[in-house]
Amino acid sequence: MTDGKSKADYEKNYPMLIPAAYYLTYAEAVRLYNELLDAEISALVKTCGPPSFPFGDGIWYQLLIEEEEADAARAIVEAFEAGRAVVAIVRCPRCGSAGTEPVPRPAFWQRLYYAGTTLYQCAGCGRKFAA
Repeated sequence: MTDGKSKADYEKNYPMLIPAAYYLTYAEAVRLYNELLDAEISALVKTCGPPSFPFGDGIWYQLLIEEEEADAARAIVEAFEAGRAVVAIVRCPRCGSAGTEPVPRPAFWQRLYYAGTTLYQCAGCGRKFAA
């Protein structure tokens, strides 16, 4: 290194970061970050993927961890990835029925009120709810 320190000293003070998970939504990145933080594994969340218009940041997130902590984080990340692959069944909060479907054309006020979520309607009791 140019400042008189060896490469080993540099790597000790500035450990290498490696990707633990790719193409996460913001909610998934925060959830995995908190799970790793609970296990006392430091992590960094960073945007990745194609840029979004007009801001230019990536529309996806990736989670980076220190190389030395990769083995400790492996079980947590694998459990997280397995949970991502499972399709979640949306249940009605009133009756618990799994017979729910997205509302095809919500009213204008519902699109504003429930922005960023999907509005569902239960086939059993008729209740509309966001998930």
